[in-house]
Amino acid sequence: MNKFERMKHEKDGLDVYPDLLRAARDGWETLDADDTARLKWYGLYTHNTKDGHFMLRVKVVQGVLSGDQVDALASITEDFGRGILDCTTRQCVQIHWITLDHVPEILRRLDACGLTVKGACGDITRNVVGCTLAGIGHDEVVDGRATAEALHEYFLDNRLYSNLPRKYKISVTGCREDCARGLINDVSLSGAIHEDGTRGFNLRIGGGLSATPRFARSLDVFLEPDEVPEVVAAATRIFRDSEENRQRRARARIKFLVDAMTPEGFRAAVVAEVGRELRPAAPMQPDLRGHDHIGVTPQTDGEHSAVGFVVPVGRLRAEQLRELGRLAREYGTGELRLTHQQNVLIPHVANARVAGLLTEPINEQLPSRPDLFVRGLQTCTGKEFCGLAKVHTKERAREIASFLDTHVRPNGHGEDLRVHFAGCSSSCAQQQIADVGIEGVLKKVDGEFVEAMDIRIGGRLGPEPKFGDVVVRKVPHYDLDETLLRIFTLYEESHREGEDFRAFAARTGPEWWTERLEAVAGADVAADA
Repeated sequence: MNKFERMKHEKDGLDVYPDLLRAARDGWETLDADDTARLKWYGLYTHNTKDGHFMLRVKVVQGVLSGDQVDALASITEDFGRGILDCTTRQCVQIHWITLDHVPEILRRLDACGLTVKGACGDITRNVVGCTLAGIGHDEVVDGRATAEALHEYFLDNRLYSNLPRKYKISVTGCREDCARGLINDVSLSGAIHEDGTRGFNLRIGGGLSATPRFARSLDVFLEPDEVPEVVAAATRIFRDSEENRQRRARARIKFLVDAMTPEGFRAAVVAEVGRELRPAAPMQPDLRGHDHIGVTPQTDGEHSAVGFVVPVGRLRAEQLRELGRLAREYGTGELRLTHQQNVLIPHVANARVAGLLTEPINEQLPSRPDLFVRGLQTCTGKEFCGLAKVHTKERAREIASFLDTHVRPNGHGEDLRVHFAGCSSSCAQQQIADVGIEGVLKKVDGEFVEAMDIRIGGRLGPEPKFGDVVVRKVPHYDLDETLLRIFTLYEESHREGEDFRAFAARTGPEWWTERLEAVAGADVAADA
């Protein structure tokens, strides 16, 4: 039994709450290493400084926040988090600089407005994500939000599923766009209509990124909404009870179990667990791309629109969040929605008032009509706070976006061009599915280790998904901007008429990029010599 399994066997992660309260009273140093690790089940991660500061992650089911919840998060960030809050790729928020003595008051405020931290981290069901436009989108097949809420309620505080082999991520989307990035989730439910007209979800299992990425595999199963909790629970039990997954931490995700059993074998196990045959998947499939909904998107009723704002590098100041809440009340219903691309939407804006919202000063800081690279940039926390990260990401990402938007002339690149920047191989920034993915590594230069980056090209979701290929390795941080500029210059010089970057990368092998990028790097080295 490895140390993680021993820790969970000795005490369930959800049982650490009394120890959390004791440490809030007596000091974080009174926690042993195991209980410090168990704090993840309550959304708390230690900062890499190991000095008593923590990151607190708060669940936001499908990214939907009420006005009161926005106010609570803003006040917590102001009072206890040095005024900054990060948006995540799972529609959650993360507040840094938390100390345990403030946690009881923070939890009281969150509980009062209906937010929770339980299961935000740890080997447990994480935040259930979904379509940013659930319930109001023009292309909705089925109500994904209701199903996501049902799954959230089923798994929340459920000790039958609080000790899983590894983290467990569920995506539910009822729209044809499948903007919840189901292909890279452990469990993916995508809206579909069966041949007889029944509306429901097709089920995929076993997606995930990190060092061994997989796209979720179809189980050839169609579920009506009221079947979903039962069947997902059955799949979760199969994962929970797999001793093979618990042997090695690096191979504990459900994607490895699907590899071993095959999708057909996993389907048979689910059918046996449920105790009845399940309907085959519906022929209608979504496009699986994951659109960002930045700018103005008409809602189904024809009278309102959702307005999406880019949050540069996913980081908000408390006063910006408070201002978004004020604008949501003035122009909409008070509701905000968080996206998978670390951005924010204000829904329910009367069409006649959209123009007014677009002229509000917040558009200068959080643009609803952003430049190309600001729009598609996605980052993880990075070395600033995370102990796994090799490099700093947030401020460097700001520099990258500014540099590229200054030096690259948008010319058919595609408005949803994605550049993702991750501090390590854990893939919190989802660099493998980006058009250009940047991954932090270290490189020895003149006897000293410096921050460097591997660069991937050609990642994409959609009907023919692909993980990006590494085309150049260990680019020193001081050469990163020019290397990225060279990538987009090569596109400018070589693409066909009307061919966007994604299509160009799809037909251009990694060798083509490597040859040209390494040749430039070699020439630079020779010139410096």
